[in-house]
Amino acid sequence: MNKTNKISIIGSGAMATAMAKVLYDSGNTNIFIYGIDEKELEDLKIGKNAKYFSTDIKLPSFNTTKDLKIALDKTDYIVLAIPSIFIQATFLEILKLLNSKVLVISVSKGFYPNSFLSIHEGLSKDSKSNEFVRGVVTVTGPSFAEEIIKEQLTTICAVDSNIKNAQEVQKLFSNKYFKLYVQSDVIGAEVGASFKNVLAIFSGIANQQGYGINTLASILSRGLKEMKLYNDKVGGKLSTLLGLTGVGDLILTATSPLSRNFSFGKEFVINKSKALETVKTVEGLKALENIYRSNKKYGLDLPIISSLYELIFENISLEEFKEKIWNRTLKSEFE
Repeated sequence: MNKTNKISIIGSGAMATAMAKVLYDSGNTNIFIYGIDEKELEDLKIGKNAKYFSTDIKLPSFNTTKDLKIALDKTDYIVLAIPSIFIQATFLEILKLLNSKVLVISVSKGFYPNSFLSIHEGLSKDSKSNEFVRGVVTVTGPSFAEEIIKEQLTTICAVDSNIKNAQEVQKLFSNKYFKLYVQSDVIGAEVGASFKNVLAIFSGIANQQGYGINTLASILSRGLKEMKLYNDKVGGKLSTLLGLTGVGDLILTATSPLSRNFSFGKEFVINKSKALETVKTVEGLKALENIYRSNKKYGLDLPIISSLYELIFENISLEEFKEKIWNRTLKSEFE
């Protein structure tokens, strides 16, 4: 790995900008940002991104382009930092334009479009026969772009079954305020990434209804139990759920208004119709749908998942939702 290797960041939003800064601060000097928003790209050329961050925050000046071919020319690393609904179409275009060996790094959240596949699985499947793609690594864990950009101490994970690829990404990104651990349990990491968004929606609903820390603790601990049941069934490791991509990301996402999923839950209580207008950018909704549907074949007892699905997609009332969650049969905690 050479710090002058070309890194192509796909996306110019908040997380893309944060990743560009992290990579620059890690000593990488050849960074290109591809995007479609002219104003964002112009800002990034002069060391800011006013759409997402205060102009008091000074960024490096980046190379930017609206031409995907230029962004990808002779690149060494591709960092995907775009909404999951666009990721497959964009990635298929990328695969046509590659002219050098690349390691694909995904920081995007959610599921691959129109499938039950995780983003890691989808990218790996679509690039399997491409001669230029040497691997796919997922970078995931408890991190908000708004805090990364301010150099708040942040630890997340580089995840891939090929541990050498994960270690390469670890070295590429890590610096004085941003630290990556490596792990190989892709399944467990993806389960954590999916469940935490769903539980954040529930947490936001409870918060807006006036429930406090007692209730939040119940949601997170009982939600973690459902996460473990599902994780066991699909082959993830328990240790992964207890780490950064499980409990760590759950605490972050389910407790902060910076979380789109938490904010969606609050807005759902205030104005359901308005909340549902944002469905494309709330990754927890797709996760909820996929977990609920896949559990049809597993038959696991996931009361939070099933009740939340009925609330959002089958229009039961908030009172009915509470009754379904609260008035279950009294039993042992771990049954």
